[in-house]
Amino acid sequence: MPRPVHAFWWSPRRDPRVFAHEVRDHGGAWVRLGLAGGRALTNHGDELSALVLREVLGRPVRWAPLGREDVVAIGSAMVPYLSRNGRGLIWGTGLHTPDVDIDEASTFRDRVLAIRGPLARSALGLDASTPMGDPGLIARILRPGRPQDRRSGTVLITHFTSHARRTDRSAIGALRSTGVRVLPPTLTPDEMLREIGAAEHVLSAGMHGVILSHALRTPATLVSLGAAGTGSPSFKYHDYHRSVGLEARTTRWSSLMTPAGLRAAREVGNEDVHRADGAIDALVSGLLAAAAPLRSV
Repeated sequence: MPRPVHAFWWSPRRDPRVFAHEVRDHGGAWVRLGLAGGRALTNHGDELSALVLREVLGRPVRWAPLGREDVVAIGSAMVPYLSRNGRGLIWGTGLHTPDVDIDEASTFRDRVLAIRGPLARSALGLDASTPMGDPGLIARILRPGRPQDRRSGTVLITHFTSHARRTDRSAIGALRSTGVRVLPPTLTPDEMLREIGAAEHVLSAGMHGVILSHALRTPATLVSLGAAGTGSPSFKYHDYHRSVGLEARTTRWSSLMTPAGLRAAREVGNEDVHRADGAIDALVSGLLAAAAPLRSV
């Protein structure tokens, strides 16, 4: 059997520091998700790292803490990587915010195989030739989904923090009452890919749902479930969307409560799928080529 690849990804179940943070700040949300039958303290998007690495490299994948990892892939893990002495190769990882010490970043630039998007590439002072792309996009060739004429229904992929706030939970219930099917973030990566690949339209409260929808050519709408207005998407959303030639925007959940509102959002999402399609194919090819050094770590 090939030697395992040791990878780090966000995982409260495996990382005591992250576990303590989640219990303190989002304990109620995880309890609700667990009682509803979800895999508490898991997130389909971050755990997709193991599936993608295993299938791209043809090697077993084992989780490892920062400092003992071979690679960091899916997720916004650059700041933890820097602050916790990460040593592995970087393959498509992103940033939550652009606030990074450029001098500190210079110590690991030779380990960067690819970065999520152009904004992170600039914030980290990486060369403009550094490959881009979120490795979640590789789902396009691993789990392509059903043919378009066999897809149906609208699904809402929640973020785990959506279950911490009463206003968000009310919005989730309201959308469910219109026939939208709610998918918790605690589904396994394979389960989530099957759901997205069978849906006609995805509403997502988080970034992983949008990325995987674009990868599987499913129209996606980034939805705001909170009491406040839609606001502007954060840095990481703009970074990803720029990488595929799109502009990040958020849609208020209440505008999706009518058939007309939902149809309008789906049409915009469909336009995004067509606009980003070629860019995603190119990013996937670049990520696969950039992964070559991982076959020998």
